Amino acid sequence: MFEFVQKHRGFVGVAFGLVILGLMMTGGSATLMGDGGAGTLAKVDGVEVTERDLQTLAGGQQVPEAEKPKMVEQLVQRQLMMNQAKELNVLAADAQLREQIGKIDAFKGEDGKFSIERYKSMLASRNMTVAQFEQLLGEDMRMQTLVDSLGSSGFSSRLAAERLVTAVTQPREVTALVFGADKFMPQAVVSDAEVKQYYDSHQADYRLPERVKLSYVVFSRDALLPTTVVTPQQLQEHFEKNKAELAQEERQVRHILIKADAAASKEAKAAAKQKAEKLLAELKQNPARFADLAKQNSEDPGSAVQGGDLGYNRKGVMVKAFDDAAFKLAKGELSGVVETEYGYHILQLQDVRSKSFDELKPGIEQSLRAELAQKRFDAETEKFTDMAYQQANSLQPLVDAYKLPLVQSDWVSREASADPMLNDKVREAVFGDDVLNKKHNSEAIEVSKGTLLVARVAAHEKARVPPLTEVAGKISDLLKREKAVKLAQAEGKKTLAALQAGTPVALEWTPSRPISRLRSEGLDKPAINAIFSAKLPGYAGVENKDSYIVFKVSAATAAPMDPAMRQNLVGSLEQVTGRQTVEAYIAELRRKQKVEIAQPK
Repeated sequence: MFEFVQKHRGFVGVAFGLVILGLMMTGGSATLMGDGGAGTLAKVDGVEVTERDLQTLAGGQQVPEAEKPKMVEQLVQRQLMMNQAKELNVLAADAQLREQIGKIDAFKGEDGKFSIERYKSMLASRNMTVAQFEQLLGEDMRMQTLVDSLGSSGFSSRLAAERLVTAVTQPREVTALVFGADKFMPQAVVSDAEVKQYYDSHQADYRLPERVKLSYVVFSRDALLPTTVVTPQQLQEHFEKNKAELAQEERQVRHILIKADAAASKEAKAAAKQKAEKLLAELKQNPARFADLAKQNSEDPGSAVQGGDLGYNRKGVMVKAFDDAAFKLAKGELSGVVETEYGYHILQLQDVRSKSFDELKPGIEQSLRAELAQKRFDAETEKFTDMAYQQANSLQPLVDAYKLPLVQSDWVSREASADPMLNDKVREAVFGDDVLNKKHNSEAIEVSKGTLLVARVAAHEKARVPPLTEVAGKISDLLKREKAVKLAQAEGKKTLAALQAGTPVALEWTPSRPISRLRSEGLDKPAINAIFSAKLPGYAGVENKDSYIVFKVSAATAAPMDPAMRQNLVGSLEQVTGRQTVEAYIAELRRKQKVEIAQPK
């Protein structure tokens, strides 16, 4: 049924919400509206919208509570349109109805023509009668007629879209004067009294939270790796015990693929197989040509350039039919034509190998060292945890016993730390009474799998507001910047007023460049709006965070636009206009008709 929905939503799911398709998918047999026995969700001019309608729209799926209001609104909008269609006596002619049904591929027989038997059987399989389906389709067609009528002024809509595209794409030549705060910093003078006044009224902004500096040690499996020794005997024993897996046979195979996947027609598969058999016959005459023929004919792009070489692979890596064939061949032997889900293959075995102990030794050693280090870590975890607790007045016993580095942190608050090791769990522990006030070690905290951390407080500061002397410099810089911005903006506005009054200014303008709404060249929205609000030729200005920019704006001839791009833009704008028209129409219907939404229980 999903395929039916995807292919035919244009014919069946007209107007709103694919409601007919939802009904077909659930196998329901009730009409969409007017069944008041299934829990009323809303009323539209007295016509009930029910829980059954909601289930129909949802395709029989459970509707999350958060989604219900939106879906009820869709049903209300549909009923508004249905009521209006009835009032205007908008009908779907029988001929139009038959035409739409006849276009639906799902109702066509093998000859591509509409089949009344297939039509009835498909509807019956979903517990729906022909009359019910045609009633619902007719309702949606009536609503679509209403929607289409809203676009009757299509010429004017397209003309408006054309004009809007021209407005969006037509550039203006723009040059600018930038009044930046940096140039006015020397003129920005801040007194001690201003700094003090700002400090007094903004102390909360400078309040420092309670914070600590920590000493900590980290004990982990990885820390034990360098001191974990793997003996030659352990390496050999591990190899012998796991030889079947570690030294598994690997085969180097070349192949030629002629593609014919599961979706290919019988004719295409037959042609692909015939081509493969022809290549096999040629190879049997001269197997040495395998690489050349693979480069010329194989449709596996990854291996064709390598003469079909797939490298060494263990059994089970390839698809089963390919794998079975590859592991039956003798060195140099050709397979027959092997069919897989990808098509038809010809195989040639190049080599067989098994890795030796010496080749595998580095990997075995690494694996064994990690395994032994994990065992050491597991065995030592309880001892490490007990030592942290029993000798809670110092981290030095842990440092000495486990040869761990003692790490010193920067300031850490309850809320944050720049050190990723000092996560939420650690910060919660170190601000607890036992660690913060009693000066004990923390417990051994698992900061990640296989990693334990023990910390203690090295320094502690309560929350405080720093004295003015500590922050006076920052405040002075802040106030100077604010004054410099005001000076820059005042000078910019003064210059703009002079230019608009016809007074020339002796300042250096930036190079001229074309600016359009479509190509803003990095300018933000306020700047673009200012440029396109200016009379031509003319001047405009805009405040930025720390500057003021004056623009000199002149008209420019629009460069020819790619016709396809222009057509796409016009079409997109027409669609937006169409949506807005429908939304406005529904809003008007809502004002005319009485809509009651049931309150959730």
